[in-house]
Amino acid sequence: MQPSSVGIVVISTFTHAYWNFLLKRARGTSTFIALSKGVEVVCFAPVFVWLVVATHGVGMNAIPLMAIGAALVLLNYAALAAAYAVGDLSFVYPISRAGILLFLPTLGFLVFRERLTIIGWTSLACIVAGIAILQLRAPGSTSRASGGAALYSLAAALIAALYTVWDKHAIQTLTPFIYFYGYTFLVALVYIATVWRRSRPGDIATVWKAHRWSIVQVGVLNTVTYLLVLLALRSGTSSYVIALRQLSIVWGALLGSFLLGESLSTPKKVALATLVAGCVMVAFAH
Repeated sequence: MQPSSVGIVVISTFTHAYWNFLLKRARGTSTFIALSKGVEVVCFAPVFVWLVVATHGVGMNAIPLMAIGAALVLLNYAALAAAYAVGDLSFVYPISRAGILLFLPTLGFLVFRERLTIIGWTSLACIVAGIAILQLRAPGSTSRASGGAALYSLAAALIAALYTVWDKHAIQTLTPFIYFYGYTFLVALVYIATVWRRSRPGDIATVWKAHRWSIVQVGVLNTVTYLLVLLALRSGTSSYVIALRQLSIVWGALLGSFLLGESLSTPKKVALATLVAGCVMVAFAH
């Protein structure tokens, strides 16, 4: 990968891990997430309007690009929700993350004719192995895992791989920010409407009062994070960009250990070392 792309993705991995840390610390619910989506739309609306005016509009072709991007993101959320309904975070999250790398090399080749080098394939193997080790459960563990959870997790991974390829396709035509903001606006509308319909009176206001600063940070950092990824995708190999993104798992584990007091078992340490090795190799892949 180009040094500039590596730097952009590495920064995005930390911002991604940090907003996930904020979400976990606040015990983020669907209401929390919906409010953060609203913050994204409101905070970045002036930038969107300015860019639209500066580029003399976005054209009618922008609407289907944004709509399909939003639909894929919402399908990913639905698959993850179904997986978490029957499986634990420690089981679902690694599969849904590593699974992207099972599908993306093939999709990248079919759509963009991207070819991976030996170093590239080795780095992807290390990252998948590291994430697989992370999900190992200790003897006597009561965590939930099932065939249904695995299938839903793999479905979420496939959809994430599809929207990664779609995103790379879309930003060949649209400015990355205009594309991202457009589909984020659509996702926010659906998400907020769903939460509003299911919430009891006063619930949304209560969550906002308790966590408004964290909600604002998550909204802003989510936008910053994925814009950095889109910039890297524009010129980088999609499989390598997404592989390097898995470094966020390492940052997340370290934040959890040092700031939330979560334990780092021996298997976790081995997994994190394997992930780091894979991510370092990605940086040297061409």
